[in-house]
Amino acid sequence: MLFSFRRTVILGLALCSLVACTSKGAKVPFPTTLPDEQVLDDTYNRLHHDLSPLSAYHFQIMIPTPWKTLSTKITKAPEKGGLADVGIFREPGDWMKNDNAPINGEISVSVLNVEGDTQTPAAWLETILKKNTKGFTVLNHRSIPSASGEVSDILITYQSGSDTIISRLMALKRGNEMFVITGSDTAKGYEKTAEVFAVAVQTFKLDPLEKK
Repeated sequence: MLFSFRRTVILGLALCSLVACTSKGAKVPFPTTLPDEQVLDDTYNRLHHDLSPLSAYHFQIMIPTPWKTLSTKITKAPEKGGLADVGIFREPGDWMKNDNAPINGEISVSVLNVEGDTQTPAAWLETILKKNTKGFTVLNHRSIPSASGEVSDILITYQSGSDTIISRLMALKRGNEMFVITGSDTAKGYEKTAEVFAVAVQTFKLDPLEKK
């Protein structure tokens, strides 16, 4: 079953350092450009996720048309150090009828209150990744300039039971909050979701804050 990676990453448990790890998985796909417009139009849904009553957590993202949006409604901003799921999207499967069935492809958007932390998203993510070097390997990563500072887009692999999991992770900061977009799948499933995760992290965009 797919391990719920988003909480493990954000809370800093058992992860691999960007500095300590090498790109042993260079052959694992790590798309950094979007498919052409025809593919996007035919395959993806240009989703505006506004389930939360708080407009600060509304966002846009492109998700494969068949994928399901789970009913996540963040109703309160997390307190300092707190974590909340803003949006979760899953590849259709047996989990829809059986709670114990395996979950394969999943994309999540989470938010963490990082009040008092002045690091860029890239530095913040690297700090978390350095906390432990057991069990995880960084396969690839890149840095992207942004208005809130340098952003890291990383690909890692780890073992969950008998399954090898591959996850792509990007963190973006706005004010005192860090938004983390995570795509995870089994190594076998990642052969088809590599593009899906690339599209998700590259099309994610928070709605502008409403003027008070």
